[in-house]
Amino acid sequence: MAATDHENQTQAQSGKSPNSTEASPSTKVDETPVDQKAQGLMALSTGKRHMLVQDIPAAVDSLGEACELLAAEFGETAPEVGEAYFYYGKALLEMARLESGVLGNGLDGDGESEKSEDEETEGEEESQENGEEAAGEPEPEKETEKADTDSVEGEKKEGEDAAAQEAEDEEDPSNLQLAWEMLELAKMVFKVQLEGDKKDSLTTETRTILEKRLCETFLTLGEVSLENENYVQSVEDLTQCLDRQKASLPADSRSIAETHYQLGVALGFHMKYEEAIASLEDAVTVLNNRINNLKNKTESPDETKKDDVFYTREKEIAEIESLIPEIKEKVTDTNEMKAESIKKVAEMKEQIGFGSSSSSSGAGSSTSTAKPIATISVKRKNEAGGSGDAKKTKSSETEVVKENGEASTS
Repeated sequence: MAATDHENQTQAQSGKSPNSTEASPSTKVDETPVDQKAQGLMALSTGKRHMLVQDIPAAVDSLGEACELLAAEFGETAPEVGEAYFYYGKALLEMARLESGVLGNGLDGDGESEKSEDEETEGEEESQENGEEAAGEPEPEKETEKADTDSVEGEKKEGEDAAAQEAEDEEDPSNLQLAWEMLELAKMVFKVQLEGDKKDSLTTETRTILEKRLCETFLTLGEVSLENENYVQSVEDLTQCLDRQKASLPADSRSIAETHYQLGVALGFHMKYEEAIASLEDAVTVLNNRINNLKNKTESPDETKKDDVFYTREKEIAEIESLIPEIKEKVTDTNEMKAESIKKVAEMKEQIGFGSSSSSSGAGSSTSTAKPIATISVKRKNEAGGSGDAKKTKSSETEVVKENGEASTS
């Protein structure tokens, strides 16, 4: 009774009736989790829509919010957050590609650099003006002391600002690093659902969905490592993806063909050329089988096409037939990369051979061997410079391979 009287007295003092329809604190506590869940799911849906229309910055904002809300509601490793983690990681990967200039840098932030440049210019003009006053008339002793003090304080502040900015940069992970972290969280959530204590309670449909999401997570992790030039990790994640797909998907699945292709690209950059070519040829084999099954009307259903009202077998056949020449071209490029690698090894051996010959020969023979050594050395230097400048990303790997191919043919 005392608590009730106190509550009524408080409401009376605030000008509200005890029977007011406005929600009490206890009612708000009950509604907040529901609102948080709804807001999280809405942010997830909005982020996925932004991904479809390639509005990557907006997708990153929405999906980041979705992860935050859903994790606060259900827990960081809850099943309800796995999908949000996956799409957030995928959006961050695309953002990293935008920042690297692969797809064109249309991001905000240029204004900040322009602003800092303007501030520097204004500071220089101010300094020049102060300098011209100083040149015009002699300064009193106090003014000189003040100028010295201001200069020391200015340098100190500049040093503190630089240190603070450096610390902030170290604390904030890159979008590529954050993408990897989010995808690792998604992988963990999906694996716990599929392989944890409650795995036997999953329906067949739920298990199929989770297995698909886990495979997509492994595939995207492989792409992140490829962008980061961590080819060993990329090959490992893509291989796991392929193994799980082969165990859960029909043999003519285009998802399997895509993973074969990505694995071939990663193996090529890892200089496993024979394995890379085999993986690329496996991708062609899967697609050819798909075409034959489509012509015989025995193909496996493609879930990505079920909502496409314009889908026809003929349209898919034409689509696949346009992909196969591109993969075969990649096989050719990989063979050229292999040939270029063999050529460089041969040149190194030849250079070593010339060097030992010149050292053991007399002065007369050294003249004849000096020119080839210099020629090989310069050529190797130029080639090394060219390969170092190329950005080895998934989006630009074709150009890198073509450059190496042109070098070999020249």
